[in-house]
Amino acid sequence: MNEQQLLNSLRTLNDSEIFYRNYRLAKSSPDGFDEYLSSLDQDKIYSSHLLVPEWKNTIPPEYLENWYFSEDMRDGIHVFKHNCYTPALPHHHNFFEMFYVLEGRCMHRVGENVSILHKGDLCFIQPKVTHSLDVNDESIIIDVLIRRSTFRQYFYSILQGDNLLSNFFMSTLYSKSGIDYLIFDTQEDTDLHYAFIDLCIESLEKEAYYSVLINAIVTRIFVLLLRRYMESCVMPEDKAGDSETAMKIARYIQENASEVTLSSLSNAFHYSPEYASRLIKRTTGQTFMQLLTNIRIENAKQLLRDTSLSVIDIAANVGYESSEHFIRKFRSLTGKTPGEYRHNSAKP
Repeated sequence: MNEQQLLNSLRTLNDSEIFYRNYRLAKSSPDGFDEYLSSLDQDKIYSSHLLVPEWKNTIPPEYLENWYFSEDMRDGIHVFKHNCYTPALPHHHNFFEMFYVLEGRCMHRVGENVSILHKGDLCFIQPKVTHSLDVNDESIIIDVLIRRSTFRQYFYSILQGDNLLSNFFMSTLYSKSGIDYLIFDTQEDTDLHYAFIDLCIESLEKEAYYSVLINAIVTRIFVLLLRRYMESCVMPEDKAGDSETAMKIARYIQENASEVTLSSLSNAFHYSPEYASRLIKRTTGQTFMQLLTNIRIENAKQLLRDTSLSVIDIAANVGYESSEHFIRKFRSLTGKTPGEYRHNSAKP
């Protein structure tokens, strides 16, 4: 499949889009709308998972992972075209969402914040953030869903710098009130355009090793954003203060995880230990030790996946004097021993 063939496919309305277009047309004529609703086949609506706002039992309270991802944890990125004309219903989900305007435009809403995105614009949404996306014409919006576990496994080591994109992803791990969304105006960057074209083609064709290539393409997207657009990205202003504080603390702990103490952290930020402790709890929802332990275990996961270091060496590397203590902590947080985690991560 080449680009033109893909675009021809994306520009062709599917059955769901035709239904939603007809729904919008019917709703624009109130006199006949009740008759239109009564003519619908309810069983077909339910079996097709179509959304009809007037029928509340068709509207899910949360969008679930198993709607988009298989039980195979290697299936961690789902790419698809957002249906045109879908009702712009507020919803949330337990995974990251990234959408890109390939053609046309759309309207995105988070609370009172409304953004109009045009061709070349890209938006990230945090898990659990209630938002809505309105595509009220035949624009082409590419949706990319990423499991949180997939982010940790493949992208955690990339996104650790002092920038908004890193803070966005890290805040879901370490901050109680993370950055709800980020918007990038990429000025129709051709490299990003073709990255999303390649994502769609790989997702549709599913040739050998397609999931590996999809991970690589998403990594390329992250790197292009980090290189070119970090100064111009937009975030909700009301979340900037707490998130920035939480991320500075989390980054300091991450960079010094093997030896940091509450006292050394307090000195680095010129806080008293008592104030630092309260600040960490307020901005992250965790105590200092809980935050430190979580960061040490995330660092250990990366070393288990990406190196051949022994468990004893990894324990020392992330800050545990006793490998037995490290193994207990690791198992209590992950449900697996370090050896089991490494074995599962190495499966093809």
